[in-house]
Amino acid sequence: MASSTIDLRIAAAASRKPRSRIIIRIAIVIAALAAAASLALLPDPAKAASNPVVIQMADKKPFYMPENVAIKVGDTVKWVNDGQTVHDVSTTAANAQNSKDTSMPKGATPFDSGFIPPGGDYSYTFTVPGTYRYFCLPHEKAGMVGVVVVKK
Repeated sequence: MASSTIDLRIAAAASRKPRSRIIIRIAIVIAALAAAASLALLPDPAKAASNPVVIQMADKKPFYMPENVAIKVGDTVKWVNDGQTVHDVSTTAANAQNSKDTSMPKGATPFDSGFIPPGGDYSYTFTVPGTYRYFCLPHEKAGMVGVVVVKK
């Protein structure tokens, strides 16, 4: 005759095994999520390595400070209007009063900030090497012209 007695030690051991696997799986998922969140909070290395070159714009000479800068391809220049009037940064030849106040290397795309109010700024990332001559549309006649030389 068959015995209907169940050994509870065997049943308890069998029930612990799957539960411990579930706990291990949950711990692995939590660790993976924590690692992903930590990586997301790290600064972007491309942005951290590339601080913009700052050019200040003033209402009196020198208008652009510095007037001439040398940078590398991929660098960003940030113009900051420290003056009390609007200023502009443009390489658009059609807007220049004097054609000598603007030039760009072959293959470069013209840029124009539009009017930058006092306290405002404009940034541009240079991707084509060469010499860029730019001007301030409202103050070009007063000599508000600058140069950015972009090296490889």
